[in-house]
Amino acid sequence: MKSKASPAGCQSDSETNTASEDQVVDYLRQNPDFFARQDDLLAAISLPHDSGNAISLLERQVNILRERGTEARQKLNNLLENARNNDQLFDTTQNLVLALLRAADATEIAEIAQDQLSNHANVDACELIVAEQEGLDVAPTVRTQSSEHLKAEFEDVFRLKRTHCGSLDQRAVDELFQNDASSIRSTALCPVINNGEILAILALGNQQEDAFNVNLDTLFLDFIGHVIGAVLAKHVVPSKDQ
Repeated sequence: MKSKASPAGCQSDSETNTASEDQVVDYLRQNPDFFARQDDLLAAISLPHDSGNAISLLERQVNILRERGTEARQKLNNLLENARNNDQLFDTTQNLVLALLRAADATEIAEIAQDQLSNHANVDACELIVAEQEGLDVAPTVRTQSSEHLKAEFEDVFRLKRTHCGSLDQRAVDELFQNDASSIRSTALCPVINNGEILAILALGNQQEDAFNVNLDTLFLDFIGHVIGAVLAKHVVPSKDQ
């Protein structure tokens, strides 16, 4: 059988690749200093040579510098990502504070906190659980729980009195996020504090395992907890046994 000829004006893939390689070779011959002007490209490409198990000190140095360059770029990307997240969290915090200042009672405070934080890009679920105590007057729509139960369940948060990030066992996730528990993979537990007293637990959930991790900067979250606590304290009578 005769092979079918390629249509006029068309080239096969192999012919196209060959033509492209020939063009690259011709260009490099005409521009011998090309790679001297392309540091990023030179650092990214691989130039293997047959030297057996031996490796020159210069080649080893190049490999080390390339690895360090990759690590530096990764760290820079992480810093930029954290900066973007902090910018978003700052905007959320600003809007939250302004809204809380207009709140008329504890119920409105709880509703504003959940609504505002639920709109943040990194928050897939948000729950505010207020500790039951004398003088607390909230609507049935606001979640409440005894202080003893909250202390037993979230001992580290009460002991350290700062935001705790990471993963929780499924039972704790089920209790915190009753409507979205199955999809939550990482959490941030922020204590709502006033004068050293924890008035509530603010729970944030994300569907990604590493969204809230132990290395996360919790400065804004801790600040949010103190702001909500300062406003909430105006509508409750502090307990004396905490």
